[in-house]
Amino acid sequence: MNISNFISKRYLFSKKSRNVINLISLISLTGLLVSAASLIVILSGFNGIQKYVEDVYEKFSASIYVYPKTGKLIHPSDSIFFELNKQKKIEYYSKVIEETALLKFENGWVTAKIKGVDSNTYNLKNWSSNLLDGNGKLFSKNRPKILLGYGIQNELQIPYNKDAPNEIKIFSISKTKKITVQNRNSLNKKNLIFGGSYTITPELDFSSAIIDYSVANKVFEMNNSANYIEIFLDDKNDVFNIKNELANNNKRFLFKTHKENNQLIYAASDAEKWIVLAVLLFVLILSSFTVVASITMLIIDKKKDIKSLIALGCNSNTIKKIFLKEGLMISYLGSISGLIIGLFICYIQMKFHLLKLENSALEYWPVLIKPQDILMLLIILFIMGFISSYLPARILVKRILTN
Repeated sequence: MNISNFISKRYLFSKKSRNVINLISLISLTGLLVSAASLIVILSGFNGIQKYVEDVYEKFSASIYVYPKTGKLIHPSDSIFFELNKQKKIEYYSKVIEETALLKFENGWVTAKIKGVDSNTYNLKNWSSNLLDGNGKLFSKNRPKILLGYGIQNELQIPYNKDAPNEIKIFSISKTKKITVQNRNSLNKKNLIFGGSYTITPELDFSSAIIDYSVANKVFEMNNSANYIEIFLDDKNDVFNIKNELANNNKRFLFKTHKENNQLIYAASDAEKWIVLAVLLFVLILSSFTVVASITMLIIDKKKDIKSLIALGCNSNTIKKIFLKEGLMISYLGSISGLIIGLFICYIQMKFHLLKLENSALEYWPVLIKPQDILMLLIILFIMGFISSYLPARILVKRILTN
């Protein structure tokens, strides 16, 4: 029989001579339990939100984006198109025009970022769940249509009417005509059918509109050029290999993956997650101090037992192990119980969606449990538990034995 294991278990579950020690031990265990449960619940909650944001952006995003390193445009004669056409792993690519224009409906004016996309590669299926009005098509009986973010639609106060569609006027500054107050021809104008509205993110909903590339090419006088190119791959696992291959063969262009193109969004999401984790870890450290207090009180309470054990032949290492294991039992019992309870709470939310989100794009709070988060928390909790148990067991027992 291991003496230190047997005695530490007796000390954990038996009644102490002072009730305050039992109370402190219970507080220590409860504090660690709540901290561990909070850590896994909040991290899983942040993972769920992060996954939702990634899904929203990836749904409408290309695998690779191509930008000119110098200048603003990619011209149709540039060699990049030859490279793209011979690359077999590319499913398709699309030239994109993205410029600012004025939109007018009746007496309402609004500035919007217009995105011109190629109808041949425009993936209508991806839009079905995000369309508020309309069918998402960019042409109706050969007449060009415009899709508006719902924030833009609200600003223009334009209703959607399928049978008698409203028209929106789009204005852009001409690149070939001299701009003067008297010269109205310095603005290019085009009438477009209002084809519906969509919602993606608040940023895009209140600033963007979508039209066909051929329409944008005329309105903005692009001469078949593009602001950037979107590349879509058959297998997204090849994205870095293809990106590096294209970058090595085309030094005049800048290539970015989806995550690199939205680096600020992902960085902000990660920063929020780790800041919250740091705050919770600070709370965990404070909870660990209660373990130190509990072991300290127990050592003081068991002075006579320590002397009796020494008289029976126990060495100092055995006595230190007794109180070390006592602290580890409190720490690990509280930590593991907290993780189990936290995982159970996450499972309940994932299964039954108890926490609802009112007036939001999401019906309920999404939760995603990541195995690496559980492993990281186990390591942190075990390290904190060992430190909070080792310090009083070593320092105080050594001081008592010395005296």
